[in-house]
Amino acid sequence: MKFPYDSNYQPPFPTVEIRLRNERRGLATPVIRGLVDTGADASLVPIAHLRQIRAPAVMDKRLRSHWGEWRAVQLFVVELELGERRFSNLLVVGDDQGEETVLGRTILNKLRLILDGPDNTTEWI
Repeated sequence: MKFPYDSNYQPPFPTVEIRLRNERRGLATPVIRGLVDTGADASLVPIAHLRQIRAPAVMDKRLRSHWGEWRAVQLFVVELELGERRFSNLLVVGDDQGEETVLGRTILNKLRLILDGPDNTTEWI
């Protein structure tokens, strides 16, 4: 399954299409474009998506941004759907400031992806 890079960014950003679920409640988001960020330790999801599926908040943490500042965040448990595969019990950071879903190593370490820069595609295998 291949996904085009997002050319709204310069240089274009690798992406995949996902759906977030709360299996216990039977709720799911529409398809969301997730930015593939291999340098991010955590995965961030806008609070609006988490509220939509009533994802359970499980703990409060402190997160250090790439700029070095610390801020308080909440971690939520979600199920992530990518194509036919589902990944359960994933911890994501609820992002109350941004509008982008960023897939960091907490999710990427469970996937086999090929980032094809010359072709501007992300392929999930």
